[in-house]
Amino acid sequence: MTGNAISRMPARKGAGRPNAEEAERKAAALIEAALEEFASRGFRGASLRTIAAKADISTRTLYNRYPDKVALFAACLEASSAQLRRASSEPDLVAQSAQGTGLAGELIAHVVAVMGQLSQERSRQIAALLYREGAEFAEVREIARLQFERYQVDPIVEIMRRHGLDGPTIRDEATQFVAMAFGEWQRRLLFGGPPMSLAEMEQQAELVVGIFLNGVACRQSPPPAPEVTRS
Repeated sequence: MTGNAISRMPARKGAGRPNAEEAERKAAALIEAALEEFASRGFRGASLRTIAAKADISTRTLYNRYPDKVALFAACLEASSAQLRRASSEPDLVAQSAQGTGLAGELIAHVVAVMGQLSQERSRQIAALLYREGAEFAEVREIARLQFERYQVDPIVEIMRRHGLDGPTIRDEATQFVAMAFGEWQRRLLFGGPPMSLAEMEQQAELVVGIFLNGVACRQSPPPAPEVTRS
């Protein structure tokens, strides 16, 4: 076969480096395979070789992208946590809230959206992994802490600042709000119970936002005025 004939032959399908779309698809498939493996077998039991096989890549390719299990788990948690931000950034979330616009409405809408994402089976499995193995693996615990700050606390800080609330304690206040807002979801995860229904999420969000903005005392009837004794 002459050189000219060779040059006229069509390129072999799949030859060469993958294009951007194919590379993105393979990266997403790797994260999905890793999430499935971590969710089903935990951090300790997860096998990088199994993950590579499920993603249809070589272990060498996996290690070129993620040097160890910690790096891959961090990428998985980043991808999973980023869904929380996307869930709370959907258009018209505030308008969908029963409380209408304003700080209370935006907080309620945010909590309901994020709680819905956290209540999905995969999210519950990963959260259970963090509670179960975080004490054993310091790296896992640190990854979870960073994701908590970035994807749960930071959005609340942003919402508060948009409505004119700021100050040196704003992050502490936002952290306490998150602890209250997702406390019932956490209780069911740790002690058993079905995922929360949408009605339960809305009720929980309204209760927590009311307490956070007004305090418990403001939700109660004021005490009766003392009687005046006339001499």
